[in-house]
Amino acid sequence: MTVSEYADLKGCTERWVRMQISSGKIQAVETHGAGGVKGLRYEIPLTGCDPAIIKKYNRMHGIKPPAPETPPKPKNLPENTEELTDAERQEVAFWKRTLEEWQEYRNCREGTKDELDEQFIGHLKELYPDRQFSMRMLYRKQKALRDYGDCALADGRGKHKNHKKAVPDKVFDIFKYYYLDESQPSVRECVRLTELQLKHSGELELLPLASENSFVREIGRSIPVPMLKYFRYGDKAFKDECAPYIHRIYGDLDSNDIWVCDNHTFDIFVNDGEHKKPVRVYLTAFMDVCSRKMMGWYVTDAPCSDATLYALRRGIERYGIPKRILADNGREFLTHDIGGRGFRKNGRQNEHQPPTILDNLGIEFRTALVRNARAKIIERAFREVKECFSRLFEGYTGGTIAERPERLKTLGKKASNFTPYADFVDYVDTYLEGWFNYQEHGGVGMGHKTRNEVYAAKLVEVRTAKEDELNLMMLRNSRMQMVQRDGVRLKIYDTEIYFWSKELTINHLKEKVYYRYDPADLSEVRVYDENDRFICTAQQQTSLSYFTDKQEVAEKMRQQREFTKFVASYKKKMGIEAEDALALMLEEAERNLVKGEKLDPKVIIPIRKLDDEAGEHKLDKAVGADEPLDWTAALKRIENAKRAEGTWKEN
Repeated sequence: MTVSEYADLKGCTERWVRMQISSGKIQAVETHGAGGVKGLRYEIPLTGCDPAIIKKYNRMHGIKPPAPETPPKPKNLPENTEELTDAERQEVAFWKRTLEEWQEYRNCREGTKDELDEQFIGHLKELYPDRQFSMRMLYRKQKALRDYGDCALADGRGKHKNHKKAVPDKVFDIFKYYYLDESQPSVRECVRLTELQLKHSGELELLPLASENSFVREIGRSIPVPMLKYFRYGDKAFKDECAPYIHRIYGDLDSNDIWVCDNHTFDIFVNDGEHKKPVRVYLTAFMDVCSRKMMGWYVTDAPCSDATLYALRRGIERYGIPKRILADNGREFLTHDIGGRGFRKNGRQNEHQPPTILDNLGIEFRTALVRNARAKIIERAFREVKECFSRLFEGYTGGTIAERPERLKTLGKKASNFTPYADFVDYVDTYLEGWFNYQEHGGVGMGHKTRNEVYAAKLVEVRTAKEDELNLMMLRNSRMQMVQRDGVRLKIYDTEIYFWSKELTINHLKEKVYYRYDPADLSEVRVYDENDRFICTAQQQTSLSYFTDKQEVAEKMRQQREFTKFVASYKKKMGIEAEDALALMLEEAERNLVKGEKLDPKVIIPIRKLDDEAGEHKLDKAVGADEPLDWTAALKRIENAKRAEGTWKEN
């Protein structure tokens, strides 16, 4: 603008404007040349003028002022008040209330704004002596509320991330690469490796590194616990401690709907009476999922399939047959004749699979995922057995070395210092039946009932079987095998036991069969064919030593003679009779000789021989003829005769 334009907008004289320019109060650009006073002209930039002057200038020239720029949003400002803490939300509510009271104080009282503001500040200091107030603070809070909303009223001091970190992000990323490993290296070793990596890459400006404590603090701030568990402690620790688990509803279950089974190692030394050193024993148990009541159990020195059947038989005899059994993938459960092989199937998949014991009992069998203990609530029951039962014995060993009591050093390694095996079995029976099953269920909606009370309340039906039928259904199965001359074979560890019967060997030799047996009574087995049809029973055959007395050998020979006599009498018993085979053959031969042979060849081919001296054919003479027979003429006559008859064919 020129001086005259500025004076018109300001409402003053041009001389005053020049005086202000000369004193430096108004910024202007000097221009020498035509115009102005004595060749000197001033041009005043519009941007350096007061806002009122700029507003008048824009209005006179029809220029629309640019829209005010939206102030940039501060970093780390929450999007809504839900991201604030409770203390921060209370801070926001305080300042909103204070700003409303401030405006109301201005509007309801007489006086200038400055006077009223000073009075209001004094009023705030009296109400809140622990706080500091000023007009600048009120205006700043009012502007923050207007520009950014309620979240801007919270105290944001110390919450920005512009502080210089003791451990830069790039350095910590290298550190995490070494630290997040299942070998679980120490912080000190990871810091050392990080320093070597930075030296190798030539990033010396990041050295020296911060202290180990700085890295420890950064681990707690920057690495989430799930990532730490997964990479340093493995997938199982991550799933057990961090991954969400499936909530089960037990309200729709009834007693005996599902039993879950597993093995537990007692953390106790006992005296088995056979060894000088104490031994550890195991518990095979079945628990009802609905009531969490122990149904059947068996204490053994080695978990096996037989122990599983003993525990199941004990539970069935007292409480009936369950509808479903849930087990893990142990070999004592995934046996071919108990629950089937499951995922442990081998090359025998094509052969006939006899029905399993659980099939005979009408029990549905399911296995949990591998290494998924969370699917079996019996694991939690075993922990209760450890805490409430095993710890009461002087022979308690602890689950780990860290849990092992010091008294084991004084007890020594003599088995006589520990509980006898038979007494310990009685203690287990008394504890599970008289204490464990009488404890509170603890499940949701169970009303603080005991396990026995829940089982009785949720018992709708009981599936039972007679003792003789149960004995038959719980017989173990062998695999398919070929019937040999010695019958069928059962191998237990390194011992082979043979079962033989006359009917089995005679009618089913070299056929594939399987048999069912009772491990507690191996005197006989029940044999079945590939169609699961019962064939017969076979008795155990004992093997003889070379030092066996004559009576036992004579008994075995007698059995062989009886078997041979039985086989030899087969024709006679079956009534098989016929004529003598030689007489039948000779009689038929004589009839054939009487018939004789009849030869009628279609073509006769003569074979002629050359005369050795003349080199000519020697022709034989016909019977009673003086001259040799002319075979060429004879054949010609035969050909002509056939042509006349129409039977001649050209070759």
